[in-house]
Amino acid sequence: MRRAQLEDHARLVVLSTDGDSVTRWLHTGEALSAVLLECTAAGLATCALTHITELPTGRKLLTSLIPHPATPQVVIRIGTAPDDGDMIPPTLRRPLTDIYTRVGSH
Repeated sequence: MRRAQLEDHARLVVLSTDGDSVTRWLHTGEALSAVLLECTAAGLATCALTHITELPTGRKLLTSLIPHPATPQVVIRIGTAPDDGDMIPPTLRRPLTDIYTRVGSH
């Protein structure tokens, strides 16, 4: 069964700050790290969605959806991963040496 055929019970969480600056981005990254680690420890699957907050239109839309005035920084999808026992095996990947060439000897 493909994942798209499973009922999805995931939730979206918005990490936001009270402004937009390099310091606030740093604190958001620290908070994101803590949330991802806690979710992993609890056996939950996560996906950070930063593309939604990269453009002003996306941020404006998210701002209108959250219950308090804030600057959305990242959306996190949190849910459970389906049992991969019945999943189609992942596509084989090319070896790194096929696509990566190191120049110089640093």
